[in-house]
Amino acid sequence: MVFVFRLRRRLLKYKVSLVISFIIISLLFCFRVQIAHRPSEYCYNEEPIDVVYTWVNGSDPEFLESLNAFTSGIRDNVDYSKQRFDDKYELKFSLRSLEKYAPWVRHVYVVTNGQIPYWLDLDYDKVTIVSHKEIFQDPSSLPTFSSPAIERNLHRIPNLSKKFIYFNDDIFLAAPTFKEDFYTPNKGYLVYLAWLVPNCSPNCPWMYVADGQCDKDCFLQQCQMDGGDCDGKDVKTMIPSQLPYMADQSSVGEMKEQKQSQLNMIKQIKTNFYKLNHTTTYHGVQNISTSNFLNIFVSESTTQIPVYKPFKKWSLENLTKIVEIHNKLVLRKDRLRRKRLRKQKDAKNHRWHFQGNTQVDAYSASLQHTNRMLNVKYGFRTRKVPSHAPIMIDRQIMTKLQDTFNDEFEITEKNRVRRGDDVQFSFAYYYYLMSEQIDVPIGEIFEEFDTDKSGTWSDREIRTLLTKLYELPLSYSIVDHFEAILLNCSENKVFSDVSTPEYERYIDSKLPTISERLVASCPTLVKLLNDRFGLAHKYHFEIISDAESKHVSFKMLNSNISDVVVSLDEIRSNSRKFVCLNDNLDESKVAENELVRAILYDFYLALFPQPSKFELPDEYRNKFVYIKDLNEWKMYRFKIKLFIVFLMSTVLWMTLFNVIRRRFCQMIDILFC
Repeated sequence: MVFVFRLRRRLLKYKVSLVISFIIISLLFCFRVQIAHRPSEYCYNEEPIDVVYTWVNGSDPEFLESLNAFTSGIRDNVDYSKQRFDDKYELKFSLRSLEKYAPWVRHVYVVTNGQIPYWLDLDYDKVTIVSHKEIFQDPSSLPTFSSPAIERNLHRIPNLSKKFIYFNDDIFLAAPTFKEDFYTPNKGYLVYLAWLVPNCSPNCPWMYVADGQCDKDCFLQQCQMDGGDCDGKDVKTMIPSQLPYMADQSSVGEMKEQKQSQLNMIKQIKTNFYKLNHTTTYHGVQNISTSNFLNIFVSESTTQIPVYKPFKKWSLENLTKIVEIHNKLVLRKDRLRRKRLRKQKDAKNHRWHFQGNTQVDAYSASLQHTNRMLNVKYGFRTRKVPSHAPIMIDRQIMTKLQDTFNDEFEITEKNRVRRGDDVQFSFAYYYYLMSEQIDVPIGEIFEEFDTDKSGTWSDREIRTLLTKLYELPLSYSIVDHFEAILLNCSENKVFSDVSTPEYERYIDSKLPTISERLVASCPTLVKLLNDRFGLAHKYHFEIISDAESKHVSFKMLNSNISDVVVSLDEIRSNSRKFVCLNDNLDESKVAENELVRAILYDFYLALFPQPSKFELPDEYRNKFVYIKDLNEWKMYRFKIKLFIVFLMSTVLWMTLFNVIRRRFCQMIDILFC
């Protein structure tokens, strides 16, 4: 008994230590397990990022039958070329590149119209197939064959991360990629831009629209009527002739036939008796045959006529205007010439699709449509096309974008194939991100320049403010004028809650204490500050200009074997972070296209020979290639499991019931018999 008592005392002595040790060991074990099974970003308390792909198998017979059924009666202003849906294993190798160069991605969602890649491992916990039915709010818009309509609903994927990266399946990574390539807390979102938006008309770049000058080439509907530059104005043109009525003004209006005589006096009239250097312009009539000329005999006698001096009565002011207009025309011609050269250089980046006798470039048309939409909301400005690179999307920003342009996105979703009135997804998102602004309160403006946080502006801080308000160098008159504004605002206004700290004023300074309350009570100063600092960007971003030449390799693949080999070798030679191989093969060249497919597959294998965890082993393939068939099989298997569980539960319950009943009967017999 004494031994048991002593043993119990010793155990109680170490009981607390044993319990604490057990708790610590348990926590460490759980923490180790969680770290081992969580992505690396959790170690740094970073926000998880998912990736979204859109994919379609364009060679699927059911898909082609559905596409033909919905496009059989459509011919104009649409783009449904079959090469746009052709699968060349782009998704397979893009996932390999993602696993190799961006292993930090938490999860991958593949959005399809109900198809399943036969090689995709559906049991891998980092990939999920999402059908259009799961994300489209309006079922009547399905089925759809328009990528803009699908992109409009990507942010509605269940369990998707707050920020996600959108990949087209023809884009892959060719170098290590990090989250900082898309977003950083300091810089914000990185915006990858390429070339300028194409001209709204052949001779009207968007930079000429709403530039303050009326341009007749821009006075068109597709150019938004020159942005209002021609409203209430006459179109001014320079006519290079002193006698315009001899050219196109002699016949006005619509007429079926016109008879006019023309004197063929070019050889008879001599100009060598003029004393002044000048240029004579002859205006002829188009399509004039020799039968229209009259045989007129010219007398050999000559009569001198007064010399015409066209500039004698012109004032210097008029001459200055003429020179100014002429210079503008010269500059415009030069701009157009350079623009045409750039357009020829970038022609390979634009493609045309053919359907019967109709020629459609839906991508370019949607760019123009989206640019006009942005002009109405944010004003006319020169914009650039997004690069062919992955784009990070914030789900909240995407929701606000679609709320802002709700009608335009509704039209986009209802378009079953690509049309010219689609909203271009990445273009609209980028420029919404960069164009949204918020009002900055006067208090925040004051605090920005109150660098010492004293509650007042010192002379040094006021000097810094002046450098932000006015152009350098600052003149004495500017400084004196601003001091006068401050002195006028401070008259009869005393705020005793704030005093000027020591060493805040120069020796010759006349300024009083400039507090936030004083600044806020001065309308002149408030207007001056609001005009300069009153608006700020709502979202932080950094523009990566000319991304196509620095970070992106974009190649258009055609049916020319030599061109394809050269393009792929250029990518091998100069690897950039993002690579986009766009399909522009000619459907009529079947043999060449098959060879291009083989060359492209060999190129992919050269870059990514190792299979990824997203793939099934080569000897396996998915039993189902449609989500509906897979779901039906899952439902059938679930019912079988449910039936088996129910059957086993019933058998177990009956067994237990019999055992309990027998035990109960035995107890009754023992107690009462």
